This record gives sequence, C-alpha cells and structure tokens, in this order.
Amino acid sequence: MDLEAINDEWFAKLAAADELDADELAEALDGLAAAGRGAEAVAGAQAVFRSLAEAERADDALMVLEWLAAKRGVVEDVKGSIERLFSKDRNALKLIEPAGFGDGVPLATCFSRMRHLRSLKTGMLCYNETWGFGIIENIDYFYQQVEVDFERKGEHELSFGYASEALEVLDGKHLLAIKHNDPAGLEKMIEEDPSEVVRIALRSYGNMSVARLMEKLIPSILPEAGWKKFWEGARRGLKEDASVEIPKKRSENIVMRKKKLEYNDEWLALLRDERDIELLFDRFKEILDRKIGTASDFARDLLAERLAFIIKGAPSAKPEWKAEGFIYARQFGIEPAGVDTARMIHDLIDGDLVTVFERLPSNQLQTLLSIFFDHDREAVIATLREVIPVVGHPVLNEIMASLIANGAEEEVRGIMSTALARRTASAPMLLWCQRSPEMVAKWGLISKGDLAFRIQEVLEVDSAGAMLRAQNQLRERFQQEGWLHDVMGAMGPQQRRDFMRRIHEGNGWELLDRKSIIAKILRKFPDLQDIIVPTSSAAPKKKEVPLTSHRSYAERQRQLERIMTVEIPENSKEIELARSYGDLRENAEFKYAKERQGLLMAQAGQLAADLEKVKPTDFAGGLSDEVVVGCGVELAYDTGTTETFFILGVWDQNEALSIISSETRLAKALMGRKAGERVEIPAGECTLRTILPLSGEVRAWIAPQ
Repeated sequence: MDLEAINDEWFAKLAAADELDADELAEALDGLAAAGRGAEAVAGAQAVFRSLAEAERADDALMVLEWLAAKRGVVEDVKGSIERLFSKDRNALKLIEPAGFGDGVPLATCFSRMRHLRSLKTGMLCYNETWGFGIIENIDYFYQQVEVDFERKGEHELSFGYASEALEVLDGKHLLAIKHNDPAGLEKMIEEDPSEVVRIALRSYGNMSVARLMEKLIPSILPEAGWKKFWEGARRGLKEDASVEIPKKRSENIVMRKKKLEYNDEWLALLRDERDIELLFDRFKEILDRKIGTASDFARDLLAERLAFIIKGAPSAKPEWKAEGFIYARQFGIEPAGVDTARMIHDLIDGDLVTVFERLPSNQLQTLLSIFFDHDREAVIATLREVIPVVGHPVLNEIMASLIANGAEEEVRGIMSTALARRTASAPMLLWCQRSPEMVAKWGLISKGDLAFRIQEVLEVDSAGAMLRAQNQLRERFQQEGWLHDVMGAMGPQQRRDFMRRIHEGNGWELLDRKSIIAKILRKFPDLQDIIVPTSSAAPKKKEVPLTSHRSYAERQRQLERIMTVEIPENSKEIELARSYGDLRENAEFKYAKERQGLLMAQAGQLAADLEKVKPTDFAGGLSDEVVVGCGVELAYDTGTTETFFILGVWDQNEALSIISSETRLAKALMGRKAGERVEIPAGECTLRTILPLSGEVRAWIAPQ
C-alpha cells in the first residue's frame, strides 16, 4: 500500500463508499502507525467513525471504533460510545453487556463478541462443542437469549453472554452444513472421495489428530463400522496432496496448509527451515517415491544444504541419522555441502555399526554398504567380521549379499566356517545357512545333519530381541515335517538317535511343541520310539539334577530380577501411554506393548522355572578317572593338533577360557570316557589324551560376580 497517498481526502472517500472495505482501512491505519504517523491514523479513523455514525451505519462504525479503542486506546468511554452509536437500536443495546463491555474483559474480545451477536439471525446453522449441530430458531431480545434446535439436545436456550463465546455460526462450506443441506451428496463423497471429506473437516474444525478427527466424524458423519475403510481411502488420497501432511504419530495433528501446493520447487522450499531430522527423512522419501524433480539449481543447492544439516547435526545417540544422510545423498546424486565425507564415513565404519544397521530400514543397508565399500573396502570387511555374529537375520542377509556382491566371498566363507567349527554361530547365522543351502554346499560349510544339531543347540540359549526372532524362525522349521524327515534322513543311525534324544531331553522346547515334533519324527523313524518310551527291561535311570556355576546362576537371577523390577513396570507404563492414543484396534503402539508384555511374562516364567530346576555349584569335587561335569579334557587329533576344553554346567560357556556347557554335543560325546580312548566328536575322531583338573582361571570365573 502506498502510504503517501493516504490523506484526509482518501479517508473521506473510503467513508463515503456504499460498503466499507474494512481490510483496506485496517491495513492503512496499521501502516501509518508503523511508519510513525500514528496521530494521522487516529485523526483519519476518528473522521471515518464520525462520518459512518452520522450515516447511521452503526456496524461499520463499530469496526472503526474497535481499532481506536482496542489498538490505540484513545477512546475514554468505550461502553458509552457504543451505547451512543446504537442509541436508535434497542435490540443492539441489549447486546453490549453480554459482550462483556464494562466487566474487565479485554476490549478486543468484547468487540469480537459484539460483532458475533450482531451476526446471529433466525434460521442460521450453528454449532456448539457440547450440543453439536443446531439451527437458530429465535433471537429473544426481551429475555436476552438465543433459542436453538440442537441435533443432540432438541430446543435449548443460550444466554447472549454464553452464545457470544460458545455458539459458532456455520457457513455453507462447513461439514455439518453440507450434511444438513446435501446429505445425499455427502454420502456419495464419503464413498467416492473420502480424502475430500477429511479436507472439509480440517477446514471446518482446524488441524487435528486422527483420534480427534474420529470424534468429529463418528457417528455424526459416518458410522464407527465404516471408519477403517473410510480412513484407508482418505489416507491414500491425502498422500497425493502436497498441501496435507499426515504425521506418523496418531497423537500429532494432520496439517492442511491454506495455500494449495504442488510437488515442485515451491514444495521443496518448505524444507529450508525444517529442523526436525525425522521429518526431513520423510520428505526425502516422498521425493524419491513421487519422483519429484530435483534437477534445478535451486533444488540441488537446497538438498545439499539440508543433507549437510542432517549429517553434521545428527546427535551421537543417533548415528543412523548420519548414515541415512549419506544414503539419501547417494540416491539423489548430490554431495552434502561443506561435509568432510571421507572422514565422517570412516567414523561410521569405526563406530557402533550394529546400532546403525539394526535401526536403519533393511532396504537402505545395501546403499550404505556400497558407500562403505567405495571408501575403504578393507576397513569395512574388518568391521563386518565383528558385526556379523551379533546382528539379526534381516540385517545379516543384507550384509552377506553386499559382501558377496563386492567380491568378498572368500571372507564370508571364512567367517561362517570359523563360527560353525567353533560352535559360536548365532541363531541368525544358522538361519542364513538354513535358507542358503546352495551357498552352504558351494563353500562346504556344514552337512544338513550337523546344521540341524547346531540349530538344536542354539534353541536352548535364552535370547531376546533379534536373536529371539531368529530362534523362533528356526523353531518353525522343526514343525515342517518334510524338513525334519529330510535332515534326519541325511544323518547316520547313531546321529539320528542323538538328535532325537536332544529333542526329547533338551531345554529348547515347550511341552506341546516337543510332543508335536516327536510325533512327526516317529511317523518316519518309528525305530526311535524306545528313546521316548524305554523298554520294560531297562533299569530306570536316576534323575540327575542339572548343575551350573555360581556365576551363571547369579546371572540368571539378575536377568529375572531386572525383568520383574525394571522391564515389566516400564512395559506397564508403555501400555498405559499407548491406551491414551485412542482406538485400540488401530493402535500399533498398544499392540507392540502388549506383545512385549507377553514376551516378558514368558521370559520371567521360564527363568523362574529354570532357577528352580538347576543347582549352582563350584565344581569342587576331586578329579575322576573318567570325564564328568567339572573337569578339563585334552583332545589330540590325527593332524597332530590338540585342544583343551573345560566342561562345566548347563548354562556355562566362555570361548576365551575354552569353557563349554555340559549340554553341548562335544561334552555329551566325552562323558564317561577315560584317558587314552578314541572318541567320535562333532569335529571328527580324536583321542582323549588327558583328563585335567579345572585351571585357576576357570575356578576364578566360576565364582559369582
């Protein structure tokens, strides 16, 4: 606006117009005041006010009076001025006190209420937060109340004072007005274009969460039973609208921008000042999914700066954000601005890669590993040797594929071969072997029968998280009758009996699962029945109490204590928080929290049962002339090499000290044997050279920590 053109003549012309342009007047008055011409603005407003009052245009004059009183504070008796302005309108005079004038209410609020009450007319559609949709039946100035026929309450009277605050007048574009005026059209829109119904709701009520949207639409607009189908359709449509942003969390608001946007540089410009890194990642994903153009200099410069902001600003607790920044940089083909890429990628390789891999989506890992290989092949291979045994199966799959694709097949074979030979392969590694029979055969890693034994052993290890998920996937294999018959058919007779005995006596199975697996085996191998039901002539075996070291027993006790005193109480809080998010049927947070509750309860129950069954000991007995729990053995192989192992209890294992559990196949093969005997063990045939006492280091390890 040209402020130089505003003078007495301009104000007079504005006041003489048939209809007051309130927006133009407000812009002029505010502009003059901001430019230091406040006195001129006040004089001009007063002149316009007098002119409108003389012309008996009271409502227009009221808007000018509001600026003078509420913004400039130059009206001494506001209530008196309004009374004089409406002196010929008795009905209007009855609205002054209900609007709050003279009661200490802020003037801006009083003027807003006054204008609102003046706008109320019989027949208008309206809305009240408590009573919902309604139609104004009458404006009763004698009793100073508005009579409304509400949809949920019927006819009801609202005082002018309450109506000025709590009664909203609906224009024809409001969702409830559309329902009243064109119910058939709204029904059609709900069926054919649910996303537009959501847009109308947002324009009608403002930005809101999904839970709040449900409250507004159910049951007044659609039945609860139709919500799921409606929201799925609406969500699909809204994802194509650049002006609408659907948050990840149900508790956050759906946001609809007032200005219509297209997916172009204007949309990209919204990212310039965004500080939420997770939201930036969502936008980057949209760019790739929608193939939004990024070829312009503006787009490339903006993305280079935003990528640098992420990579440099990612907190140390979120290393995956830094990695994801480099992933998107590779996918966009853009170099982050001002970033020492080589140094930061080396920091990622040398850092906590397990956390990075587990937190990133699996479909991004190949890109990240490709970046690593491009920068330092030897360093990433060395790090992956340490990572492979401790990551979950989805991550392991991506790592193995990347290593092979980048010419590191021999390194992969060595990693897997060593882990299998030392019996240290994790559940995800065994699952990979199980699902990659061609590679296992090509590399000559392990036979079907021995792999099945390794799986049996790892199923008896207490696990959580990714390791537990891999265990459960391995357990599912045992329920596949064809797989069971295949692997057991590849075993020799004695190995098959050992395998059956391990299933029957081992700790890795729930009772019903164990029975189901045994039944499947016996259908193919009925000769193994005697393992389950010994012949009557066999002498009853004395039931032995499983032993373990004081150290391992104390560790299990601490695990149980943590679950009962920390994890279960924390989970209870998670469940209560998830309940607060609303509809439990579509509440992912509640579902996950309840699943975790079941897992924790099961873990606690299993730990408690194990602690009751197993006895702690220090293995202080004297040395025997045969192999027993609590002794050492020296094994000699035909190749001339020797190995020493110390056999302790069911929960004991320490690779560095060569401690093995009494439940391992190696320990069971040696039990009861004497020095000098030839023994068939999982690694092949050997000679039991010597039976040894426990070393000082092993005894120190046994003591509770």
